[in-house]
Amino acid sequence: MNNSSIAPCGVICDICLGFQRSKNKCVGCNNTGNKPYHCTVCSITNCEEKKGNKKLLCYECNKFPCRRIKDLDKRYIAKYGESPIQNLRRIKEIGLDSFIESEKAKWKCSECGHLLCVHKEVCYNCGNLNDYFPTT
Repeated sequence: MNNSSIAPCGVICDICLGFQRSKNKCVGCNNTGNKPYHCTVCSITNCEEKKGNKKLLCYECNKFPCRRIKDLDKRYIAKYGESPIQNLRRIKEIGLDSFIESEKAKWKCSECGHLLCVHKEVCYNCGNLNDYFPTT
């Protein structure tokens, strides 16, 4: 995980299934290369408020949190128990480097040490239970 691991919306690319899989691997929102179509046309990454600076984090915008971010946040909380808005607020509060270090520790599999995936109930690497995956 590094500075380019955090999408403008607050999603952590390193814990996304697309980023972790071995086939057709996504390069992450802030990098050039292979990405799912919905990521290349993302209305948040391509927001006009960024004025061409796609790496600008949304909390830096005077419209934060906008409707797009609120809608994304609602979906991520419901499906994955993760809040992009809270991520952005924490980045603003403690800084990007400190946020990344805390998330590395949080998402580290206790069994094998690889990063857990926000989209999977078990570790993509070893199958150990993902304690952060919401149970319904």
